[in-house]
Formats: sequence, C-alpha cells, structure tokens
Amino acid sequence: MRKVLLAALPAALIAGAAFADPMAAIEARQAYFKSLGGVTKAMGGIAKSFDAEAAKAETAKLEAILATDTAPLFAEGTSDAEFPGKTRAMAKIWTNMEDFGAKGKAMHEAGAELIAASATGDAAAFGAAFGKFGGTCKACHDDYRVPE
Repeated sequence: MRKVLLAALPAALIAGAAFADPMAAIEARQAYFKSLGGVTKAMGGIAKSFDAEAAKAETAKLEAILATDTAPLFAEGTSDAEFPGKTRAMAKIWTNMEDFGAKGKAMHEAGAELIAASATGDAAAFGAAFGKFGGTCKACHDDYRVPE
C-alpha cells in the first residue's frame, strides 16, 4: 500500500501545477524521478529473479507514473546552470528540447512494452523489455543529466 501511494505522489504534486517557484518545479521533478527510479530498481530485481505477480504489480505502478504530464516539471530556468548543486538537469535540455522529448517518448514506448510483457508472465520477455526500458533511461541520463 505504501509503495502504491509513493507511486501516486508525483501525479498528486504535478496535477494542474504551474510552478511559480522554480525550486518547487525542481523538487516535483526530483520526486517524479525518485518514484520512477524506485519502481525501476524493483523491476530490476524482478528481472533477475522473475515473479509474474510482482512484475504485474510494479508495472502497474510504472503505468501510473508514466501517465503523469511531466511538462510542468521542466520549466525554463530550472537547470543546474541556474541552481548548481540543487538539480542535475543540464541546461542543454532546454536548448535541445526536440531530442529531449524524443528520448522521453522512447522511454514511454519502452515502458508500454514492459507493461505488456509483464502481462504475459514470460520471464524472458519481461527481461528483454526491462533491458530496453533501462536503455532509454541511460540514454537520457548520458545526454542530459549531470554526473554524480
């Protein structure tokens, strides 16, 4: 129950949000990605030791997270250039929004494939779809996230 509530948190933070305070947008963006990262981590464990019911439960959370409109989270002026040490979002997101958006679309498409694979109960299909999904996350991190 607690995990389901955590997965719904970003949607609740973002719903209808227009952030007047740039830090509020950054914090909501971080909450969204923390939630996404938590589900991704859980699915990684499932991919290693497959459990069909757990896969379905985690991908249901993923589906809820991916349904969130993230556009308000990426307000101009909320990058590491304006808020060094407060965010890892690189300023080049906003100068290359077309590519950034394409990477987001690829993540959503891979997420849909992962959700569909979990419904089959097939461990190999789930593992392959999870690998593809993780690859989309990495592609965006490599280009648009400040390394730790």
